[in-house]
Amino acid sequence: MLNVEILGGVGEYGRNCFFIENNGHAILLDCGVMNNRQKTPPNLTRAHVAKVDAVFISHSHTDHVGALPLLETLGYTGPIIMSKMTAQQLKQPCKHTRTFKPESIGKWLVVSNCLAFQWGYSGHLIGSVWYKIRFFEEVIFYSGDYVVDSFLLKAELPIEDGTVYDVAIIDSGHVEKRINNLEVLQQMTEYIHANPGCPIIFPTSFSGKTADIATYLFQHTTRAVRVDHDLLSLFDNYDKTPENLLATKTLLQQFKLECLAKETESENVIYFMPERDEAKLVELLNNKSTAIVIFTGYWNKGEYKMRFSKNQYKDFFYKTHPDYHDIIALSQKIHAHKTIYFHSSLTNSETTLLQLLKEEII
Repeated sequence: MLNVEILGGVGEYGRNCFFIENNGHAILLDCGVMNNRQKTPPNLTRAHVAKVDAVFISHSHTDHVGALPLLETLGYTGPIIMSKMTAQQLKQPCKHTRTFKPESIGKWLVVSNCLAFQWGYSGHLIGSVWYKIRFFEEVIFYSGDYVVDSFLLKAELPIEDGTVYDVAIIDSGHVEKRINNLEVLQQMTEYIHANPGCPIIFPTSFSGKTADIATYLFQHTTRAVRVDHDLLSLFDNYDKTPENLLATKTLLQQFKLECLAKETESENVIYFMPERDEAKLVELLNNKSTAIVIFTGYWNKGEYKMRFSKNQYKDFFYKTHPDYHDIIALSQKIHAHKTIYFHSSLTNSETTLLQLLKEEII
């Protein structure tokens, strides 16, 4: 019988890490830190690590991989399983990484005589995946971070074969929201068209969201688009993994040719810059006095020293996790005896689908 221990990621937004034990063996699903100044690690101990046969990594964001060095410090020497693209994105390479090839999608891959898995694309970031894991006689579903409606990235679920999962661990990062990403992209475009004389600045991150918004605006506006050097490798990743993409290959080639190959000096450029680089944002605002900053997710104005006037910024929330309706749909497609909703402070280890339906968390 499975014993699931939540080491982080439930009732909070970050440090995702799940320890699952069965017959004296264990696996770990992700191993992240909190995105705070302290980089708070999961509640991982040497006793946990001593039982772990394999670690499954969903994608390369810090709240899913930031504690991998801790795992090694605690003595782990087993396989750390992830997509090839995720392995390439890690800032600190792992000694025991085991990657799988794109052509293995949907196939059972054997780790040991008691452990095998399937994987599929989750739509959150280039290279991000979900896992269907067979652990002795039990079957586990782990969504990783999941996006239903990315503009560029595929999101698939396991083939429906009658499986009833013993445990499903499902992303609920935007459970309080109801969002259609295509509508958000259209609203951004209309807003930019309505402000023709203003440069537009997107503080953003190494994420599927960044690539989605940049390429959509390239396709649907006449403005020049400039991507900061620190984000360029994101778009190179898209070239390397065409299997992960929807039918947008030609668009991406045009985007790279026109937006990434040379500097753009037009007065009404659309800029994409690292969201944590306050100095660059201040410099851009000083040089472009009519610029408008567009925020596309959770953000804290207090993190920036400058104070924005009403006309200096605009909010358009672009979904990077399942929203309320997505979570309901995922829960109904992934049949499970027990479901754990993670990546949100609004859910806990006992939250059920029925509670979500009744409470309508807003």
